[in-house]
Amino acid sequence: MITGFTIILEDDILYCSDEIKYNLFEVVLFVEKLMSSINPRYTWRLKTISLKDQKIGREAIIVKHIITSKQQNLFFCIIGNFNVSSLETHKIVNEFSKQVNIQYRNLAELKYASENSTFKEIMDLIVDYLRDKYIEPLEEEIIFDKKGNGIKNLIIYAGISSQGLPLVSQLCDANLLMNLTVEKSNENIELFTSDLSAKLETIAMNTQIRAKTKIKEIHINDAEKSSSKMIILFGNINGYSLDFIASGNFYKIRDIFKQFKNKMSQDTIFERDFSGDLKPYKHLKHTLNEIIKEFDYN
Repeated sequence: MITGFTIILEDDILYCSDEIKYNLFEVVLFVEKLMSSINPRYTWRLKTISLKDQKIGREAIIVKHIITSKQQNLFFCIIGNFNVSSLETHKIVNEFSKQVNIQYRNLAELKYASENSTFKEIMDLIVDYLRDKYIEPLEEEIIFDKKGNGIKNLIIYAGISSQGLPLVSQLCDANLLMNLTVEKSNENIELFTSDLSAKLETIAMNTQIRAKTKIKEIHINDAEKSSSKMIILFGNINGYSLDFIASGNFYKIRDIFKQFKNKMSQDTIFERDFSGDLKPYKHLKHTLNEIIKEFDYN
């Protein structure tokens, strides 16, 4: 069931069909800041954000991510208790963007159009039309379980942090620095890894504070490499944050992430509160490297 529609341009929410969902849609802004900081060439496209609330359960934000002629990030989004493998949801956001484009030909100027008094009325009409059109297809959709066995798998980053400070982390694919045109020196890799860890925890913390829910997954595609699909996974052990970025078979990656969390959960260090001293956590690097070695790259 669809519970909300929104349009976001850069850091402005231009339209939100339900004010109750406003804070949830802000999660898109948190993720956009991460993507812009490590992918300034604007080749990444946000596809899905998976959330989990103790009362509501799982929700997913499905995204149509467009780069305008002015190099702005424009997002058409819907939210609901969708299966992340649903194809119908992507049809909805695609048609949402097309319907808006029919009304406003220059999407780069949508900010100015949104200031017009008739903008919300037009958006509400489009939203009502889409709800009516897709309510039955969503209810009757059969989700095919595509395992993607032939896809190459690659761990890009894995780490554990607390209070915004990385305790142990590993950048497994230094090619991520190529987006920043930064030399792959040990110093730059260490700085980048620490910064990435802090940004990921900021997303998790802001989601919990602002949206009152937990972020579980982010799905990103690379516009330059149609076969490149990344997933960011978030976990938690007694207040410690676990982050995992990988590409390839999402089913395999989720399984590895569960193993990662389960193995780390057995360590008694997570029963203590973080005091600011990193030394007691150094041994976790060995467990982290073991998980990375166990990952099936073939």
